[in-house]
Formats: sequence, structure tokens, C-alpha cells
Amino acid sequence: MSPPCAATDLRIPRESAHLNDALCYCDMNTTPDGTSTNPIDRIYEIAGRYGPDSLIGQFIRRAEPEILACTSRVLERVAAAKHQPM
Repeated sequence: MSPPCAATDLRIPRESAHLNDALCYCDMNTTPDGTSTNPIDRIYEIAGRYGPDSLIGQFIRRAEPEILACTSRVLERVAAAKHQPM
């Protein structure tokens, strides 16, 4: 369960871990103009666009290990699904 929203004390439901990973994977493998990229280059692009000392730049660098873990989990799930009999 998500923490309460300070303004209204409403709880925002969280999506499934698999969906969160898939969304992270898509975001980190696509540039703002739709070009394919990889998570490392995407993190550098985001930090460079906002500046390394900006709130976004600091956040994206701190989130890098989890971003890389998310994208790895998606790739592992895709590989496992390819090995499933139809």
C-alpha cells in the first residue's frame, strides 16, 4: 500500500512490480524523440539535460541501480518467456 497523500490522506494504488519494471524498461530504452537507446546512455542524457546538480539530475543518479535492476528483470522475463513451450 502506498503512503497516504498529505493533502487528502488518499491512498494511491501501486501497479504490479512487473508493470513497473516494464514501464521503467520502456522509458529507459527510448529517448525523448523516440530513438532507441540503452539505460546507461538514457541516465546520462537525463542528467545532462537537467544538470547533474539539479533535483532531477541527483535523483536519476541515485535511482540508477534500481533502474538497471528493473531493465535487467524485464530482459530476464523476456528470455524466460522465449523458452516456454507454446
